[in-house]
Amino acid sequence: MFVRIVNIKFASKIDADAMHALAKHEMINNLPGILSIEIIKITDLHSIAVNKFDSKDSAEKSKEIYINNMKSNPNIKVEIYEGERSFIVEKS
Repeated sequence: MFVRIVNIKFASKIDADAMHALAKHEMINNLPGILSIEIIKITDLHSIAVNKFDSKDSAEKSKEIYINNMKSNPNIKVEIYEGERSFIVEKS
């Protein structure tokens, strides 16, 4: 499993709300290999997204679909951190 952490800061609440709707209704169905999208809302204009993919290949392909478009939008500031999921331990 491959995990991408996306730190997103928006210029307006409208941009933030639109991105949340996009993640909830479109991204989860359109990204190849996506397993889950979790959003942590820090403020109305700042969110952290945790995206889990089945492989690094799937995560790389998804960059072309959404991440590159978000980075080119002047109303959205995006920082990305990603890696293999081996650093996470879960209690069962």
